[in-house]
This record gives sequence, C-alpha cells and structure tokens, in this order.
Amino acid sequence: MQVWFNICKSINVIYHINTTKDKNHMIISIDAENAFNKIQHSFMLKTLNKLDIEGIYLKIMRAIYHKPTANIILNGQKLEAFPLKISTRQGCSLSPLLFNIVLEVLGRAIRQEKEIKGIQIRREEVKLSLFADDIILYLENPTVSVQKLLKLINNFSKVSQHKINVQKSLTFLYTNNSQTKSQIRNTIPFTIATKNYKIPRNTANQGGEQSLQ
Repeated sequence: MQVWFNICKSINVIYHINTTKDKNHMIISIDAENAFNKIQHSFMLKTLNKLDIEGIYLKIMRAIYHKPTANIILNGQKLEAFPLKISTRQGCSLSPLLFNIVLEVLGRAIRQEKEIKGIQIRREEVKLSLFADDIILYLENPTVSVQKLLKLINNFSKVSQHKINVQKSLTFLYTNNSQTKSQIRNTIPFTIATKNYKIPRNTANQGGEQSLQ
C-alpha cells in the first residue's frame, strides 16, 4: 500500500511541475549504502528511548543489542569472537522496523527544516517519501535546498553511521535557467538524469540498461 501511495505522490508532483511555467524544482531518489548493516546500536537504542518506547519492549531491544558478538568459522574451526557495534540482526523480523524507526529521525529533521523547501501543491507542501531504505525528496529552489539537505544528511551520517550510496542515487532537475542547472551540477554528488540516461539493471536477472524517456 505504501509503495502505491508513493508512486501516486510522485506522479502528482511530476504533473504539477510539468504544468508550471517557471520551473525551479528537483526530485532526488536517495539510496542507502548497505542499509541494514550500517545502523549504530547505541544510536538506535537512544532513538527508541526518545520515541517513548519503554518498559519490557525497550528491555528486549537492549538485551538483543547489548554487546553482541559474532564468530567466523574457517575450515571448520570457530575463530575468536569479535564485537558488533553496528547493523541490525540478519533474519530478525524486527530489523526492517528498527531501521525504519532510525530513518524516521532523518525524515523528521528534513520535514522540520524550513530552509529545505518542498514543492507546494495547493495547500500541501510535498517534501519527501520514505519506503524501506529509499528516500524520495521533492524540492523547490534546489540551489538553496540541496545545500541544506546535504549538510543535514552528513550530520545524520556522523551520529548514526547511515551512509548514502551516491552511485545509485539519482536526481531529476526541472529548471528553465541554464545558470541554475550548471550551478547545481557542480554542487551535488548525485547523477542528474537526462532523457538519454540509462537506468542500470540487475544484469544477473534482466541484463542491459533501460533508457529513461
């Protein structure tokens, strides 16, 4: 259901931009780098506590993530255990939920930051969509908004260890001003899509690339 909602939101935003004469907008699709393996345990537990998750539920989380260790078996021999300070537990049904709770911290910060200007559609300011480890941002006045966004993401990465996969993140720029376009190209680390941009596919399953039309 959330996927369908996000698709509809993106379609509405694109339609709004295409019907606007003075275009100065940007849509950014941000992909996380090794999402579930980059979450810092201490930050995750502090986030749960801030969200008033307490009592037995918080105790369970602390028990699961209190000084966890792992072993590597090499040639049938178990090597010495080493501590784990980041990543959620593989195969645990709580891991996606815990990751989403941590990512919501970044989502709230983006929503509350007034210098990051979302796209105004009637009475609603559309700013972002979250799903799993992906973030889609809808920005007006990208020259200012992007700089503040990158600074905010960088600060979040320092405290949570959440990293952005720059190579897989993609920007769609809508502007009538060639100077603005050139300025943005020189300041953002993400690829700016064009009509001839090739979307990489999983070569193991589908092969090749797909043109963005």
